[in-house]
Amino acid sequence: MRPQRLIRSKTRFVAFVAASIDGQISLFEKTLPRWTSKEDWRFIQSSLSRIDAVVVGRNTYVAATKRLRKRNTFVLSSRPKMFTRRGNVTFVNPVNVDLASMLAKYKTVAVLGGGAVYRFMLESGLLDEIFVTVEPLIFGRGKEMFVGGTRTTRVSLLSVKRLNRAGTLLLHYQINHQQL
Repeated sequence: MRPQRLIRSKTRFVAFVAASIDGQISLFEKTLPRWTSKEDWRFIQSSLSRIDAVVVGRNTYVAATKRLRKRNTFVLSSRPKMFTRRGNVTFVNPVNVDLASMLAKYKTVAVLGGGAVYRFMLESGLLDEIFVTVEPLIFGRGKEMFVGGTRTTRVSLLSVKRLNRAGTLLLHYQINHQQL
């Protein structure tokens, strides 16, 4: 009888984004969105209760430090040369580290932003799904959902759900990794 090999399932990377209808995810850096609906808040909290690790940018980490310290958190930043650990938080320079290998031990990883992090994860092939909560607001300014992208990526709509009477929508997409 041959020894069984452990078959490891691929890590699933899921982005969660709250956006205005003009595609802005924040009015200012280093602040959490206080303009999202309570229905979006409940959805995010419920979803995060089922994940193993989160990936955020430095500004998102600064805005949510207390909440993120309790989780396996990976903060993407150009500040460390490679990576630095502080408890459950790992500060990672994604240019100098194989992030996919570092996250391979987790079954599900949530990507929580900001815009440069969403773009990096997408263009690195580390994004499988994205949930976009579209709040019925027009900012006319602010931080974009994907910052500095160089590729066009096709996505497939999996579902649309209306979250409240005000018109908040939850869109769920699957990322198609072939480039256009």
